[in-house]
Amino acid sequence: MPSETGEVKQIDGLKPYKGGEELRRAAAVLAGPQSNKAPSSSRGVRRSTSNAPEQAPVALLTEAAEPAVRELAWAAQRYAEAAEADENDFESVYNHGLTLQELALRAGSSQAEQLELLKQACSRYESAWRLRESAHAALYNWGVALSDMAHCVKASDRAAAGEFLSQAAEKYAASLQWNPSNPQALNNWGLVLQELSTMRPGAERLSLVRLAVAKFRRAIRLRPEFDRACYNLGTVYYAYASTLQMDAGARMSAQLTQNAQDQASQSSEEALVRRTFRLASQYIALSSALQPGKETYLASLNVVQHLLPLPFLRVGRLQAIDPSTRNTCRERWQTHVFVLDHQAFQSATTVQRHQYQATPPRQSLSGTPGAATTGQGMGIGDEEQAPILLSDILTVKTCQDPSLPKGHAIWIATRDMPAGLYYVAEDREDADGWADAMHLTVHLMSRQQLPALGNVLQPDMAISRRTTSNH
Repeated sequence: MPSETGEVKQIDGLKPYKGGEELRRAAAVLAGPQSNKAPSSSRGVRRSTSNAPEQAPVALLTEAAEPAVRELAWAAQRYAEAAEADENDFESVYNHGLTLQELALRAGSSQAEQLELLKQACSRYESAWRLRESAHAALYNWGVALSDMAHCVKASDRAAAGEFLSQAAEKYAASLQWNPSNPQALNNWGLVLQELSTMRPGAERLSLVRLAVAKFRRAIRLRPEFDRACYNLGTVYYAYASTLQMDAGARMSAQLTQNAQDQASQSSEEALVRRTFRLASQYIALSSALQPGKETYLASLNVVQHLLPLPFLRVGRLQAIDPSTRNTCRERWQTHVFVLDHQAFQSATTVQRHQYQATPPRQSLSGTPGAATTGQGMGIGDEEQAPILLSDILTVKTCQDPSLPKGHAIWIATRDMPAGLYYVAEDREDADGWADAMHLTVHLMSRQQLPALGNVLQPDMAISRRTTSNH
């Protein structure tokens, strides 16, 4: 459930999951150095399918252990005894898994002991699921335990780590079949897919990144207050943009000479890198507005804020109907440069439009070059497009309609026009970026948090306001 500050709190009984090494490295670059110690070398341990209850390690019951750890160990032992007495007791079997998993996180034991505890927890979750297949929490926590096992063995056995992550993804998917509105499962699924992408080459890596993006996006559309999923979406884009940048730099260094085709390819790669970094900055800015006081988000914003098209959150070309031809048999579509800030979605001014036209062609995340709209055939329209205030927006959705121009459409329903207005983006990712930006800014307006976004988009004015208030 959302807290008073807008954050989706951790649901009782569902374990948290923070994501993989590459995501943490990207977060470290954005938010400052963090502890990223690699796990010590250990042989991979596969998940057991045994249904026999396991006992907690005796060492955890000694006086040397922390009181909270001893309490967990005694609880694990009691649940194990109850499950052994009645193998159909779902609560005892499931709670045994929870305590074993918590012990693995808090006992401070060796990696081998952590792996053994996690393996036992997975066995308990499997037994609980077989007793009650609709137990989505058991499936969810099973996925988290498998993800943690992957982290334990990744340094010594990447193949085993990849297998654990693949199994974790299956468990999150299964849990969502029974509880499709759980944003935490979507967030964790996205983290696992992103981590798997770092273990795969080329096209497969790109496919997994796009799947991870889709999971985070679904989470924030289900729960726009879920700032962690929004931040993770920005961080995944940032990590991917960094990878693209490094790959492009390596290719340039390997080329002794460049012909016209190489230069065009380099220009497209650079445009893709800029676009992906800009997407990262959009979601990090929005997560910072969702939770204005969160230090991690503020530190990350300081790194990416200059990538935003300030004073706007988003700027780009969209096709729209010429207002003078709307609802006539001769509807005419033209391309306009639109902007979105913390107040409205509207067509750009003449100066802003010319500035944007000077930017190079873009390329989609799928790798397909995007053609620049230069005015040939249906130039940048000069007809005035009335601003749409955020306070007037009822719904924003992406959609596809064969009656619309080629591209991917965004449908915006307003108080004055509940039937909606259509805008067409160059590709699906562009449409999704616009829809997410409007969806979250409208949510911020409903929570009276737009001033926080205004401070992000107009940092000089925010500093001036703080200085004035201090005096």
